Amino acid sequence: MECVHCGHLMLSRHSHWEAKVAALTVTGIVLFVLANTFPFLGLEQAGLIQQSNLISGVFALLERQQFILAALVFVTIFLFPLLELLGLAYILVFRMVDIRAPFMGQVLHLLHLSRPWSMLEIFLLGVLVSSIKLAGMAQILPGVGLYAFLALVLVLIACHLYLDRETIWNWLDSHNYYATVDYAADAADPNNQLHQRLFACHCCEALIDDEVLASHNECPRCDNPVYPRWPRSVQKTAALLVAATVLYIPSNTLPIMRTTNLGSTVSDTIFSGVVHLAEAGDLPIALLVFVASIVIPIAKLLIMAYLLWNVSIRTSADPRQMTRLFKITEFVGRWSMIDVFVVTILVALVQFGLLANVEPGAALLSFAGVVVLTMLAAETFDSRLIWDAYHSNKNTGEYHPPTVVAANL
Repeated sequence: MECVHCGHLMLSRHSHWEAKVAALTVTGIVLFVLANTFPFLGLEQAGLIQQSNLISGVFALLERQQFILAALVFVTIFLFPLLELLGLAYILVFRMVDIRAPFMGQVLHLLHLSRPWSMLEIFLLGVLVSSIKLAGMAQILPGVGLYAFLALVLVLIACHLYLDRETIWNWLDSHNYYATVDYAADAADPNNQLHQRLFACHCCEALIDDEVLASHNECPRCDNPVYPRWPRSVQKTAALLVAATVLYIPSNTLPIMRTTNLGSTVSDTIFSGVVHLAEAGDLPIALLVFVASIVIPIAKLLIMAYLLWNVSIRTSADPRQMTRLFKITEFVGRWSMIDVFVVTILVALVQFGLLANVEPGAALLSFAGVVVLTMLAAETFDSRLIWDAYHSNKNTGEYHPPTVVAANL
């Protein structure tokens, strides 16, 4: 099922999805335990061996009093993935025995909110980049935890592909349409062309009319806040973009990492790190880091600024193209965390004293701030404003909201 406005896929069905997601969830929990129990990655240099587990980088950052960075890495590679697995297990256990347990709606909402912040696949790419960086100076020793982690990433992706959230919501509460009168029944009459403004809940996707929302700005089915348009969306997004722009300057001018090799210390910025990878012959990895750490943050700042300008002056630009542009920007923004994960992994692994040593630079925190702030900017931006701008009258300033026929619900 696709949206009639922008063509975005709204609903897909999978047969026997409960059994598939249940099997994947159990497998994921086992793999999560293995990935955090067994050695993850090791490094051998001059007869010295340094071992690390999945969250060794978190402890390494804590030792250096990088508390904000340590918390960010911890929640993105440990806490949120764990909550995803436990939440899926909680829902599926009671779904399979047909018991509507308490807090199931809140758990579904948590799964929806936490998904962008669970970054196991990005961390895995960071492991690949780190391994290539270290291959020239030491021997890489992959552990059982790394193989379990790779399988865990694939399992979690499959879980979210098969999970049918709409079926679960309909099982918890079959009412998905809330209006002050029975518009659906009236619209069934072919002689009656009744139109009414309806708004979708972003959590459970129930449809609610504006008269219900006028008295209660919460979804009657899941208690999630629902607004005709998110309050002060433009102002919040603009403030976050300004803050991200300010942080972008030190994140690219200050060193992000300091490397000591045989007593000689070299400081690298993000760009100089890309240059060193290219000079070493690792052109694909250099291009990957360049795109993720330099191109994507700049592009996201420019695109979000363009979208804000567009909705503020209410232009008649093609809303389908702009919506697709926003969705792409929203998806790729989190991949800029690669550099943060690379430095975290190197700090945990490369600790051989004067022989070889890696320490985080001053730019690491500001760059992580750029990534987080741009992600939050995308989340606070109400993409419906794009369509408002398209449907508005630029000459008179009058706004003509689109209507939805309330039928067959």
